Amino acid sequence: MLDLAKLAGQLPQISQHLSAEAQASNQRLIRAKSLLEQAQNRQQELLEIQQLWRDRLIFNVATPTEPLDTHININLVPNQHSVFATDGSQISPSHHEVAYCYLINVGRVMLHYGQSLHPLLDSLPEIFYKPEDLYACKQWGIRTEEWMGYRRTVSEVQILAEMACRWVNPPGSHQGIPNLAMVDGYLIYWFLEGLPTEAREHLLPPIFTAWEQLRETGIPFMGYLSASRSNEASNFLRLETCPYEHPDCTTHCSNSQERL
Repeated sequence: MLDLAKLAGQLPQISQHLSAEAQASNQRLIRAKSLLEQAQNRQQELLEIQQLWRDRLIFNVATPTEPLDTHININLVPNQHSVFATDGSQISPSHHEVAYCYLINVGRVMLHYGQSLHPLLDSLPEIFYKPEDLYACKQWGIRTEEWMGYRRTVSEVQILAEMACRWVNPPGSHQGIPNLAMVDGYLIYWFLEGLPTEAREHLLPPIFTAWEQLRETGIPFMGYLSASRSNEASNFLRLETCPYEHPDCTTHCSNSQERL
């Protein structure tokens, strides 16, 4: 049983910790803005340094394709448009349950702006219990819990394409109205890089098929990142902060403390 009275005594400590984290985050942001201004003045030089020393860096760096101070004005959206989105969750298998299985639940959203149409807000759950769903991934050295997450990613894209294309394709009053399909997360599936070829070949075809359906139907497709955990873009600023004449990380940053 959870004792809320005992838990309440810990809340002030959590508040203090969050306040300290917010202050530290603000200081990092100030530092990052300063580095960005410095890097803008040396962008071409830093690009040349990155190209020359990229094989000696110990971190991944994104290459800017436009000036760092680029600001793009976004046009107002049309009064009438439709947006489709999916996001999934899962329940991991447990040997303590009656049946060893896992569940993937993909939420669907379809909103029609300026069209006086009802929205769609629901979810499609699917349970996986067959041996090929639970154990086939082990031949590639992938845990079932990990494979479940990959399957969820595939399901999100498939269900998104099916929902959006089903709505857009039939001719009707909505014909010619702009549409947009959105999925939670990246469109570059970095997790595939470390998987065996056979595993990738199992996951990628349905993803490519869904993408092709969206392309043929003329529905733009984008990924939404609310809190990116990747730092490839900000790593470009590390070239500006390098204290050495050349960013030869392999030679200069020989221990973990220096690498941080």
